[in-house]
Amino acid sequence: MTHKIGIHLSYWQESWSDPLIPLFQRAKTAGFDLVELPLLAPFTMDFPGLKSALDALGLSASCGTGLGQQTDITSPDPDTRAAGMAHLQACLEGAAILGSPVLGGLTYAPWGIFPDTDRTARRAQCVESLKQAAVLAESLNVTLCLEVVNRFEGYLLNTVQQGLALIEDVGHPNLRLHLDTFHMNIEEDDLAGAIRLAGEKLGHFHCVANNRKAPGRGHIDWAGVRSALHSIAYRGFLVAESFVNPAGEVGQGLYIWRDLADSLDANAQEIARFLRQEVAFDD
Repeated sequence: MTHKIGIHLSYWQESWSDPLIPLFQRAKTAGFDLVELPLLAPFTMDFPGLKSALDALGLSASCGTGLGQQTDITSPDPDTRAAGMAHLQACLEGAAILGSPVLGGLTYAPWGIFPDTDRTARRAQCVESLKQAAVLAESLNVTLCLEVVNRFEGYLLNTVQQGLALIEDVGHPNLRLHLDTFHMNIEEDDLAGAIRLAGEKLGHFHCVANNRKAPGRGHIDWAGVRSALHSIAYRGFLVAESFVNPAGEVGQGLYIWRDLADSLDANAQEIARFLRQEVAFDD
């Protein structure tokens, strides 16, 4: 098969609340098959309107989100966990409306929050919360994916091995891993080996250079990544989550302090060409 290729829409955003629909055409013009929508405020999003705009351009969707301190499903506080579960439910329902087969991102713990104590207890609570979330995901025909991130953005899952152990403890088929080559480059000894270790549990894949530039601009071995994805018969999307613009709260929040591309739209076209030629493959 030839994989559908996509781009995360926050690539163009300066504020996390910037409207998404105006970015659809930019992604389409750049040559992508799909867009990844950040579902950061799902209770305020017009999912039917977004779906209509996607359909008008012939674009598919993937979805991602992130939990925060007030929506932490690992928290010992039941009200905080309830808020996190409500957030995940709204995101999963939105993904179903958009036709996204996955909800990825920090779906299991808050982004950038590092508790000083009780990490073992928090992991145990995470397992119990994910058991509920996975059942809901199954009912909506969406796969809930857990993004493995680097040590500076999360503490619970930094490696594929940790991700697989958590999935095993939850024990539900609608739970899979979300891998990202930027994070893997920091934490994994062998990117291709980690992909092979993930195997059939890999549900979503982000293609990013080691420096968060366009795939191909850094030192990641993309031939090895492509071979590993092929060897495990990966059938999901290939989404670029490059962040190259230092402007606004998005740039600052992701620690982008200098321009990493001369032109956002030209760079997006370069990303689409690279993914299609160097990472996507035919059986």
